[in-house]
Amino acid sequence: MAQVKAVFYIPLRDTDGRDLAGELKDLEMELYLHFVGWTSLGYIRGAYQMADGTQSLDESEAFALILEEARLPELEQILLDFKGKTKQEAIYLEVQRHIEVRFLK
Repeated sequence: MAQVKAVFYIPLRDTDGRDLAGELKDLEMELYLHFVGWTSLGYIRGAYQMADGTQSLDESEAFALILEEARLPELEQILLDFKGKTKQEAIYLEVQRHIEVRFLK
């Protein structure tokens, strides 16, 4: 089965400034329960144009996850569930195909 690498950005604060630490912890637990692992790539900053044309500046935590390509809809649903608990317009998800991952033991 083909593995893919998914990279996604999770905001630390909602668009109204509300701290999303609780929602982030819940997301980390869901990711672990479904995919038995995740990696934090650290904190990042970026700008996003809202639907109304205004600029939104976000601080986010970047995550990476290796999964079977067939399970991408499962990851997308978990991220949409997170988004549903916030006022975010979108969650960034990048899918990298044709990768090789080895866990050396």
